Amino acid sequence: MEIPPALLSDDDVFNAVAETAAVARAAHLRQLRLLAEVLRRGLDTDTFRRLVRADPRDLKRWTAQVNLFLPSLSPTGQPLPPLHPVTGAVLEELSDGHLTELARAISLRLPDGSEEILVEAARSVEPKAVRQLADRIRDRAEQDRVDEVDEPAADPGDVLHLRDLPSGRLEFFGELSAETGARFTALLEPLSAPRPDGPRDAARRRGEAFADLISLASRSGDLPSEAGERPHISVTIDYKTLQHRVGHALLDGDRHLSAAQARRIACDAKVLPVVLGGDSEVLDLGRAKRTVSVAQRRALHARDRGCAFPDCHRPPKWCDAHHIQHWADGGPTDLSNLVLLCRTHHSLIHHSQWQITTTGGTPVFIPPRHIDPAQRPRQNLLHRPPAPVPTPTPLAA
Repeated sequence: MEIPPALLSDDDVFNAVAETAAVARAAHLRQLRLLAEVLRRGLDTDTFRRLVRADPRDLKRWTAQVNLFLPSLSPTGQPLPPLHPVTGAVLEELSDGHLTELARAISLRLPDGSEEILVEAARSVEPKAVRQLADRIRDRAEQDRVDEVDEPAADPGDVLHLRDLPSGRLEFFGELSAETGARFTALLEPLSAPRPDGPRDAARRRGEAFADLISLASRSGDLPSEAGERPHISVTIDYKTLQHRVGHALLDGDRHLSAAQARRIACDAKVLPVVLGGDSEVLDLGRAKRTVSVAQRRALHARDRGCAFPDCHRPPKWCDAHHIQHWADGGPTDLSNLVLLCRTHHSLIHHSQWQITTTGGTPVFIPPRHIDPAQRPRQNLLHRPPAPVPTPTPLAA
């Protein structure tokens, strides 16, 4: 009669776990041998799969294990050793997960002697560690092959392809060297971590993180100049379109943007707005009062200490200086009219009815009624203690 686990001593619990694992390994090996016989006799493998309640992927994986690690018979009935006898000799000690990783490692065509190393490791470590070790052996072998030839000819370096899409978006793809790829990943991973207010899709998160990296790079003092100017982009828009937020703008002369997008990116000092009046008269070619000075930027960093939107943790270097009253509407470029916003919340403010005010120099956000019918003022308490907030003036119904 089996003793209930609750009545076992600590040592007996772990002994029972070891015994159960051994039984599971034996059962898997028995299953592989039965599958080998099904394959040898040409029986229906779908019937086998249904009887063991396995997925088609499991059947494919087990078939590979049978072909690689189990002995077989020749057409004349003569016994044949396993294709990989090193693994075949210790099947009783290896789990399904270990055999799966060893089969994968064999598909990588690793150098001679690799199987012995991996099998020895598999007898004492978990399957994930076997995979990692196999990948290290593969990477080392590939690097050795590169070192044997002329490295510049063997390594194509960093490659990037660009293609304009009809919608004005830009498609890009390419490859990075191991060194550049490691640096890129190290920069991207912290920025693309899941956030409560961010996208759940990993590709979207990486896209936003990449945009943040570009924004940060555009503010770098080490960027080269072109034709005597620092890197910048130009947005051309009609003044009435900019004021009424309905219509289109041109980005660098040939890509279309919405008026709302133009208003948002105009907050960035690296964007040169060309505002046209009647008969294409240039009304504003990046007037100086629009851009935020270095001193103002430092003051904003000290005041807001990051994105000022409630509950956002983004640090100052990932933020834009946003005009509370837009410069196109006559808003001054003064600290009282400026607030730090990350790219996500900068876009949110431009596309929603959030209101922003300042109290004692602290930005205060008033949500639209569909988010909070009472429109209670909110602050970001992650960067600094709360400040007294004013009684909100609700929007007219």
